[in-house]
Amino acid sequence: MGVPMKFFVPFDGTELAVAALKRADSLATGTGAEIVVATIIPKDREYALERGWLDSNETFEIEAVRDTLRSQVAEIALDAEFRCESVRSYISAGNIATRLRDIATDIDADVVFLGSENVGSIAAPVGSIGSNVATRVPYDIYLVQSRD
Repeated sequence: MGVPMKFFVPFDGTELAVAALKRADSLATGTGAEIVVATIIPKDREYALERGWLDSNETFEIEAVRDTLRSQVAEIALDAEFRCESVRSYISAGNIATRLRDIATDIDADVVFLGSENVGSIAAPVGSIGSNVATRVPYDIYLVQSRD
């Protein structure tokens, strides 16, 4: 038997990211594929609040956000490898997408599972990372647009 496939899942804890990870885990169970999950956390309290990573009365701590997201991933895909990077404040969605695309390429991902409501849109919103992760890449894309 050859080298197992490698699945990559960008993960920010949203419902669609959770759905994408569940699909990756389901397919990995049947194929023996490895799953690598990555989260990029800007050092930006407002960004964390917008994503629901902390409550308005909580202090922003990268380690706490990382641990929460790691726990979410472990609940869904116990055997998944979790990677987390913190980046400077005020980083654009395009720069986050570039970093995720670099990780997918670095790990030699076979399939990237993207949870996005707008990947299929003709005009991608400015804040979307999905279309940037799915552009000019050496891997297949599995688009998850349904939470079910």
